[in-house]
Amino acid sequence: MSAQDGRPDIPAPFNALLGVRFVSWSEGKAELQLPIRRDHLNGSQAVHGGIFATMLDNAVTFCAAFAGEGLPGHRCLTLSLTTSFVGPAVEGDVLTARARLVGGGRKLVFVQGEILNQEGRRLAHGDAVIKRILAPAEGSRAP
Repeated sequence: MSAQDGRPDIPAPFNALLGVRFVSWSEGKAELQLPIRRDHLNGSQAVHGGIFATMLDNAVTFCAAFAGEGLPGHRCLTLSLTTSFVGPAVEGDVLTARARLVGGGRKLVFVQGEILNQEGRRLAHGDAVIKRILAPAEGSRAP
């Protein structure tokens, strides 16, 4: 977590390479942004679909990871991510990925996400199944 603002850092080198940044993180929600650069584009000069999928994966996973204000997040694994691409993005756009928890239990949760451009137009959306890896209770043995 970031000491300054209570949000988790995005330590993964891949996220740093892309330029992903946090907007908000709270119970059942997460929001990330990515300013689109030339190196995010495919041969058609539109954002590569892998960028959309990566943004959705980050947003839904961070949404599932929330454990409470001021607490470190749960470690999580994406078990399934279904992505639908509905519009293009181009260099100079600022994409926002939003995710919200829609169901599940302690260990398996269901999260929906969407990607919007700076004008609020939906460019992609997805559904995910996320597994939370819960830390064993203090003093107990892991199974």
